[in-house]
Formats: sequence, structure tokens, C-alpha cells
Amino acid sequence: MTIHSSYQQILPYLTPELRQPLSAVAEPDSLQEIRLRRSRSLQIIRQGQAFSVSQTGSLLPPHQDGIRVTGQAVDTMFRNLCAHSLHSFQDAIRQGYLTLSGGSRAGFCGTAVLRGGGTDTLRDISGINLRIASERIGCAEALAAAIGDPRTDGGVLLAGPPASGKTTLLRDLARILGNLMRVCILDERGELAAVRNGMPQFDVGTQTDIFDGYPKAEAIEIAVRVMSPELLICDEIGGQAEADMLLHTMHTGVSLIASAHAADLQTLLLRPQISRLTEAGIFRRGILLGTGTQCGQIRGIAQLKRRSA
Repeated sequence: MTIHSSYQQILPYLTPELRQPLSAVAEPDSLQEIRLRRSRSLQIIRQGQAFSVSQTGSLLPPHQDGIRVTGQAVDTMFRNLCAHSLHSFQDAIRQGYLTLSGGSRAGFCGTAVLRGGGTDTLRDISGINLRIASERIGCAEALAAAIGDPRTDGGVLLAGPPASGKTTLLRDLARILGNLMRVCILDERGELAAVRNGMPQFDVGTQTDIFDGYPKAEAIEIAVRVMSPELLICDEIGGQAEADMLLHTMHTGVSLIASAHAADLQTLLLRPQISRLTEAGIFRRGILLGTGTQCGQIRGIAQLKRRSA
């Protein structure tokens, strides 16, 4: 398996006192997350395990003090991530995350500023989580073999807890299947293909078209109408508008591979929109992924039966 990590693209966002030790961490391509919490130790996540980081880049148990993240470092990094223009990124800040060049994601937590019954923005940022995108060529080969040909065998729902490798697997699966059939990636958050100036930064297949930044429901409708795909691939499905549009695609002959957060398939199928799609036959199989040392590995495959008429 060949690994290309976006780790080096994240380092410039960090302040110098954090960037230097992180540049010295061994095996940086295996890092999944960098976590900064105001006035607490800098931590990284590797194979689902947390470690503090020393001044020399050594990894320590999470309960041991490593580099202390100052409030000034958090504020500076937040401004760096927003390109020193918080107003331009208000929509992303309101959602609690923004997608970076290379497909990595920066998540924020802080104090919500409410307006009109909803969150208008955040203030007093208390933590930043950098989820590092990586291209792992070949990581989805077992998954591709397990699902067969989705054009004839039906749609697939990829489920797993956070940090179970869903996005990374979908990305490599798009590469494998996109070399065999017409695929459309519905990349609402820009994480799957990491399009920049019209070009994906990851290999997603020779017959793959990308709808970057579109709301999923809108992308589904346009993709089916104008690109004649044989397969749609998207991350984190579940909204009502998306479900309504996907039900419409049943009559177009287009299959779907999507992911969703869940600890197990039984819990996932209790969600109303997922249940609607499964009962309608959009998803014929569910695949559960592991976390930690089992990140990206198939823990179970279930046949999702269609409800009898």
C-alpha cells in the first residue's frame, strides 16, 4: 500500500513553537489527528490512540505533560486557518469545521454566539482538531472485492465510528471503481477528492467526475441528469432532502455507495432516513468498519433486506 499524507500541508498553519516538534515526530504519515486544547498539552492521534508530544517530537502517554498549547497559539492558528479573514469563513465557522487544501479538516469548539434560534458564530475558541487527510493507494482492495459490482449487486452503506477510515476507504474505492465504470463523487465538504483549481489532489479514477462543494441533494439531481453516472459515491449521508433525492434515483439505474457514522449497523438502521433508503432498496449491503488498530478494516458485512410488499 502506498501512503500519501497531507501532514506536511498542515504544518504551515501551526505557530513555530508547535510546528518544530511536530516536524520531528517519527512516521508522520501514520498520524490521523493533531489536537490543540487551550492551556493543555498538544496531542496527536495515531491508530486511534492519543499521545502527548514533547519538545523533541517524542510521543508520551496522554496523561503526561508535553508541549503546552497557549491561548495565543490557539487564537493565532484559528486566524491562520481562516486566512486572517474570519468574515469570509463565517458559514464554515458556524458549522464548526472547515476543509483545508489537501482535503484535511479543521474542527473547532468554543462558545456559541446565538442569533435567531441558531448558532451565528463561535467565540473564545477552546480547541482545534486537525483531521489529516491521507491517500492510501490499495487500502480499499478488500472492500472492493467484498462489494463486487455495485451496478448489479446494489448499493453499499459503509458504517463506522469516527476515525474508522470511512473517507480514506471511499477515496480509494472511487479510484478502483472509477477505473472500471462512470463514477460521480458528491464531495460536499471537499474531503474526498480535494479539488483545487478544478483538479483533484487525489487519484479518484480515470472515469470519475467530481461535484465539489455542492449540497448533496442538489449534486445528486445534477449528476444523474448531466453526467450519466453508473455509480454515485458520497460521504456521510442521512439528511431528509438527500434521502428524498436518492429515492428518486432508484428509477434511474444509478447505484450508490455512501458512509455514515455508527457504532454498529443495528443502531444505524434505527435512523429514519437511513431506514427509508434501506427499505426502498437503495442500500443492499452494510459494511461495518473497526477503529484503533482495526481502523479501515472490515468487521462485518450484513445483507440489508428490502421490506416485503
